[in-house]
Amino acid sequence: MRNRLLFITAFFSLSFSQTSSQHTFVVTTDEGFIDYANRIIVCRGTAEIEAKTPVDNSLKLVEKNLKIAKAEARTTARLNLIELMKQVNFDGRLVGELMEEEPLIESRLEGLIGSAYQQGEIEYLEGEKVAIALAVKMSGLSEILTDIDGYKSDSMTPAYLMTSAAVPKSQRISGIVIDAREHAVDPSMSPEVIDMQGNLVYGTISYSRSKAVNRGPVGYAYSMDDRNVSQRVGSNPLFVEAVGSLDDDVYITSMDAAKVREAEKSFGVLSNCRVMLLLQ
Repeated sequence: MRNRLLFITAFFSLSFSQTSSQHTFVVTTDEGFIDYANRIIVCRGTAEIEAKTPVDNSLKLVEKNLKIAKAEARTTARLNLIELMKQVNFDGRLVGELMEEEPLIESRLEGLIGSAYQQGEIEYLEGEKVAIALAVKMSGLSEILTDIDGYKSDSMTPAYLMTSAAVPKSQRISGIVIDAREHAVDPSMSPEVIDMQGNLVYGTISYSRSKAVNRGPVGYAYSMDDRNVSQRVGSNPLFVEAVGSLDDDVYITSMDAAKVREAEKSFGVLSNCRVMLLLQ
């Protein structure tokens, strides 16, 4: 579990956590965006198409110039992707900060960039330019950054499998939705949920490493009407109001924390990462 500030610091921060600015799960830059909801990072690169007159009315030179421009655009997109990836919020720490702490991360990220795939169609812009967008999935980034230790074991047989069957399907809690739209929550790849006594309710000890990598600890949405809400938390989630935030961490009341822990005990909602945060 990562180190957190003393709870008393967080407590006083709660009164300043509300903001009129938009806190969205899509972070945009001039060259691309980070989408924490769909767990994808996309960057665009552009290049000029060198204008040369074909000899003997041949189109071969035109095709060659276009091919070179596309290759240059892809190279630029990869470079932009590396810079954007440094701005991804992993767990309150940016990827760029983690790269400074551990030099091997940079070389592994370069390998991930090498496997980036084209997002959308190639664009032909005014001024004889071509633009190509490349994308990488956060699961690949998570595979690199997520430690082995500190997570639940996949081999553990959860107790809820033996008890949830006794509860009628209509009464089973299918997930947890935390409404944090009134608070300034920074989206991240690995947020935590904490109660007002400073006790961890949901974090890395709640799920396995494989789920952290492949599914991600939480989903993000703007409202309950968003399509990915039901996909993540099912049709009968427990709805909880956040009472504060500190960076990417969310605070809930001790009463709601007890409900969340009981839902995990009975239905395994936390160990299956069936948690959704609603942001502005």
